[in-house]
Amino acid sequence: MDQGNGQGTRIFLALLVGYFLLQFGLRLALGGALETDEAEMVLLTPGFRLGYGPQLPLYSWLQAASFAVFGKSTFALAIVKNLMLFGTYALVFAALRPLLPLRLAVAGTLGLALLPDVFWEGQRATTHSVALLLTIAATLAAVSGLLRRGRAADYLLLGLAIGLGSLSKYNYALVPVALALAGLTLPLMRARLGDRRILATLAVALALIAAPALWMLRHPELAFASGYKLTVGEAVVQTLPWLTGLGDSFTGIAAGLGLAALVAAALGFGLRNRATSPLTEPGETFVRLLTRAALTAFAVFLVGVVFAGATHVTPRWLLPVFVLAAPPLLIRAVAMARPAAFHGLLGVVAVLAALTVVGMAGARMYGPARGAVDFADVEAALARFEPETTPILADFYVGGNLALRNPGWQVAPFLPTQAPPAPGTPVLVLMRTNLNLESNLGRSGWPAPETAQVLDSLDFTVPFRFTDAETLALSARLVARP
Repeated sequence: MDQGNGQGTRIFLALLVGYFLLQFGLRLALGGALETDEAEMVLLTPGFRLGYGPQLPLYSWLQAASFAVFGKSTFALAIVKNLMLFGTYALVFAALRPLLPLRLAVAGTLGLALLPDVFWEGQRATTHSVALLLTIAATLAAVSGLLRRGRAADYLLLGLAIGLGSLSKYNYALVPVALALAGLTLPLMRARLGDRRILATLAVALALIAAPALWMLRHPELAFASGYKLTVGEAVVQTLPWLTGLGDSFTGIAAGLGLAALVAAALGFGLRNRATSPLTEPGETFVRLLTRAALTAFAVFLVGVVFAGATHVTPRWLLPVFVLAAPPLLIRAVAMARPAAFHGLLGVVAVLAALTVVGMAGARMYGPARGAVDFADVEAALARFEPETTPILADFYVGGNLALRNPGWQVAPFLPTQAPPAPGTPVLVLMRTNLNLESNLGRSGWPAPETAQVLDSLDFTVPFRFTDAETLALSARLVARP
């Protein structure tokens, strides 16, 4: 592939297209129930709105557009995700290719393929994090253009990328902050940031986020309903509780970047070329920018953990750090190594891609897999509650799957997305993991949920399709406000 011309670029992009077409076809062929984040899209994407819930709206807007064209279906869900994942790789490659030889641009792009939150979780389960990936990639492409050309249009494109990124996930904020702070340490980037046209960048970004931000301020109970995720409960040691969060952060870095770092070390040092030459400008500046931005983003993240007193950190929250760090890791490794290192990287990624395709089938269909639940069994068990006419409250997974299969049912999540029902109105509450009825009703906006009257109840299990060893346990409660 190291042909250094348009043919090599076309081959690389064609391979990316083929891979995501394969993943798209596999998702449709496997069928089965929706994953949790897919089911969330069904429940929380009734159309185009400024806000939908505790997640930012960019992915929901794209999903609403897909639903409008293709209807609410697995096809509409799968096509959005795979187009966005392809776009992530393509935009990172677009950022690197004009600055670096083809071999190094491909190596940097394939750094993403060594991140578990990209090649596995991004493909299998997540939604809003995929929007985060896409907008980080778009930001890197915009920064690359700004670094190379510095035109007025480049400043506007950067503002567009930052604005859209700010509507993807909250942790996107690490990216422009880290890139700006790191850019101040590099003369060429410092000159670009010091240009008064950077004000146009800020203006475009603020214009994009203004209306959704106003919606959040008007609906704080819905927009910030996931704040509980920052803590793990009262059992955490009360003295310096954020120490747990810091420990989670370093563990998350090891989990998220460990494979990429291991491969880079094996290639860069195991096949080292002592006669290697440094990168030419402005490629060298861009690689340094990404490296310093990754370190800066992690430092800012750690400060945020301490400031917020966070006692729990999920590795996926560090995704901006992973995406900033992986490309320069692999670029440096391949640049300092013999040509065999590049072919070794291609081999590692090819094997990992093949294992991912096989793993996706297993993860969806075998054992206690969410995709292997037959919701026809759930519907049969609920028949006594007349779910066709009874409003239903459920978590994203159960509620979204029921809503997709039964478009006429009134299904809502455990969020204050609508006014509580009138007193005496029966509501069916379905619980899968959190079996605290009052807690779930409170999350749904019910006043005095502890006074709800239980009219009927049912605890039942449904089997997974390809295992007899485990079942999915569900609790149904028919309740009404007094």
